[in-house]
Amino acid sequence: MRNVDRLQRRYRPLILFSLVLTTAMLIAACGGGDSEPTAAPVASPTSISEPVATSAPAPTQLPAVQPDATATTVPQVEPTNVPAQTATPLPTLTPTPVVSNIFEGYGFSFQLDQDSTFASSDLVINGWTGDAADNDQGLMTFTYNGADVVLFWEPQAANTPQSLTAETYQLLTLGRPDFEFTALNEGDLTVDGQAGTFAGFVFADSAGENASGGLIGAWSCPGTGAMMSLTATSSDATALQIRFDRLVSGFECGS
Repeated sequence: MRNVDRLQRRYRPLILFSLVLTTAMLIAACGGGDSEPTAAPVASPTSISEPVATSAPAPTQLPAVQPDATATTVPQVEPTNVPAQTATPLPTLTPTPVVSNIFEGYGFSFQLDQDSTFASSDLVINGWTGDAADNDQGLMTFTYNGADVVLFWEPQAANTPQSLTAETYQLLTLGRPDFEFTALNEGDLTVDGQAGTFAGFVFADSAGENASGGLIGAWSCPGTGAMMSLTATSSDATALQIRFDRLVSGFECGS
């Protein structure tokens, strides 16, 4: 009983609020007090008569607008014939061939026979240790009256003519793995007053056919600090010797 009394005292305001709210709702539903409910008047139906046809009013005619005599007439501009522009074609860029038998550039020069030109020798110049050839490094290939020639140059660094000759020979053997190489004689070489070395070799395919010979020369150019390597190969031993001697004797180092 004590618990019930405690709960009634605790929730008494909520119970009273619920009773008041319920009573108000009942009074609103009954219409409030003792007054009689008033019946809403019922509207009597109204007869719908047929629509009376009426004639549409005549359209009002607007007065015609007379042109103003003072209005300025805009003259018509006749199109002018503009001559069509002719597109000028861009010039085609072509490499300039070396038309003579003398090549000069990258800190050195050399020459071919009088009846030969670099324009007909399939001359190609690329970078050796860089993207493009310059005074420090480069690679040049061309054909020369029955001989294939490869010339490359690089900074001298710690290289000597002997070590560069051996390095060039090794590069040749690695570049043609299907051929068998045999080293021959080697010796001293002088190019433009500079001491160098040379080495000879032969190579053929695995069947011992398609034999060719080659000569390698290496020397330095103190004026530019470059080390030069020249290789000539040919299936004709006589042509090989003549072309190699011609290139070496006509080579000049730059200052």
